[in-house]
Amino acid sequence: MVRGPGWETFHPAITGLDVHEGPAGFRISYGGRIDAPCGRLRLKTAIEGRPDGGLNFEVACEALSDFNTNRTGFVILHPIAGVAGQPCRIEKVDGTIEDTRFPERIMALQPFFDMRAITHEVAPGLAVTCRMEGEDPWECEDQRNWSDASYKTYYRPLRLPFPYVVAKGSTVRQRVGLTVEGAARITAPKGDAPITVELGGTAPEAMPRIGLGVPRHQAAPSLEVASLIRTIRPHVLVCSHDPNEGHGERELAACQRLSAATGVPVQLEIVVPCIRPVGEEIAEIAAQATRAGLRPESIVAEQARLLKFTLQTIEALGIPGFEEVYAAARRAFPGVTLGGGVFSNFTELNRNHPKPVLFDYVSHTTCAVVHEADDRSVMETLETIPSIIRSVRALAGGKPYRIGPSAIGMRQNPYGNTTHDNRDNGRHSFNQQDPRHRALFGAAFTLGYVARMADGGVDVVSLGAPIGEFGLAFRRMDHPQPWFDTLDRQAVFPLYHVVAGLAAAAGRKRLVAESSAPSRVFALSHAHGLAGRLVWLTNLTASAQEVTLANTPSRQARLGRLDERNFVSACTAPEAFAAAEGELADVSRLDLPPYGIARLAFDA
Repeated sequence: MVRGPGWETFHPAITGLDVHEGPAGFRISYGGRIDAPCGRLRLKTAIEGRPDGGLNFEVACEALSDFNTNRTGFVILHPIAGVAGQPCRIEKVDGTIEDTRFPERIMALQPFFDMRAITHEVAPGLAVTCRMEGEDPWECEDQRNWSDASYKTYYRPLRLPFPYVVAKGSTVRQRVGLTVEGAARITAPKGDAPITVELGGTAPEAMPRIGLGVPRHQAAPSLEVASLIRTIRPHVLVCSHDPNEGHGERELAACQRLSAATGVPVQLEIVVPCIRPVGEEIAEIAAQATRAGLRPESIVAEQARLLKFTLQTIEALGIPGFEEVYAAARRAFPGVTLGGGVFSNFTELNRNHPKPVLFDYVSHTTCAVVHEADDRSVMETLETIPSIIRSVRALAGGKPYRIGPSAIGMRQNPYGNTTHDNRDNGRHSFNQQDPRHRALFGAAFTLGYVARMADGGVDVVSLGAPIGEFGLAFRRMDHPQPWFDTLDRQAVFPLYHVVAGLAAAAGRKRLVAESSAPSRVFALSHAHGLAGRLVWLTNLTASAQEVTLANTPSRQARLGRLDERNFVSACTAPEAFAAAEGELADVSRLDLPPYGIARLAFDA
């Protein structure tokens, strides 16, 4: 992995691919080159496989100019499933051995340091050892902090300065060896095997309330789609306010106008500059809100310095602590519900978090493209949500839990100056504008995301935005939006219908619905009407899936779909599409096209 000084990830094209295979194993070699503003790098890589299952990976990275980087080297990903909480053995660079465990609860900082090798079971009776060679030691971090479904062993340690420079003419050489010991009987599940969704009784958690994010520059333009927001009927608009960006009374008045036009109250996120006494800074914002006619239903205040990556405590940073900031917020906004948390990833909350006695609810966001941005990795981030929820609960002392506004893309970049400028509609890390958001993929991801949050009893789940990079409604932007840009009428993206449907279900009894393969098809169910039941199914894969329902109230239900067959009507005629409740059909066995969604309404 090669990352720039802002943690941006480079993906060099493979050149000179050479593959040899024979009785003694195989060897794959290839080259690559990076030409970036931070420098130029040439890579030569080789992978060797042996009959005993061993693998060797070698790389030589030659700097063609001074290359400015935060990380240049191999990374090793260890899965969460079957590994979290399990024993492992660490060999240190000094030769000492440490018997320990992968963390069960998400660790804020690295669990393992100064590594030369790590051994752990990947299945009962089958152990794998990864041995790492390089100039500096290796260490491991818990990537669930960023919602990745992995632990990551990486080069080089974060205690060393970064960014650092690979000097022109020098070569970084690394080697990772993988050896396997023991034997295990592993039956791999068939990717096309039918999936069973079993319906059960009442779950302890109610369906969450649904909110919408309003980015700092989009409160006024969002008035263009006020009618669509009223139709969705979200429960809160999460508006952000940052004096460091010149925000004042005008921006707060725009939030108030949007709230009045939609009938939705405002949760106000306040960035506290901490340049002057925080009491003065927050009181000034409260006075501006009063003059603008805005009385938020809740506020969250965060010190500006905590918007950016840090491994240090608040005390070490020398900024005002949570006690001082939250006390000032309560004085400035008397009687207003006060949230405690961060405006970025769980990572930042996990590293610096307030005591539960200080706040009324806890809050943070997530992003699915911090590290790997391929389709599979993005969907796999849904698997980490239960771990995040358990870890937040441990910090929150029983207080309510709100999450978001979250989306596939990155709302803001805590690790660099800006997000990736994705004008080519690519799949990149650090994307703010991600093309999958506008597609069926985005709708499937959103349904899976809210379903996971509902399972964890999260009180409020805020999603996307009315318009823009995270929008529910189409609006012309600086970046191309293929197909949508050809339309001459108002349109929405597919996830609009998911958000609207889930907002309507807020507070209803959640009912059990368990999928036999939740990484392929996820299910969500809740009470419907007087005594009925609604079941949502979402295909999280690029392949068609067959689903069998067990314990249904009847074989027939009103079946609504959102997939490739009605994509156009869903986007271009949203009111008519939403009004169509579906035809009565036999739903004991269903097909779900790639990233397709089915909604099954069982009457009493």
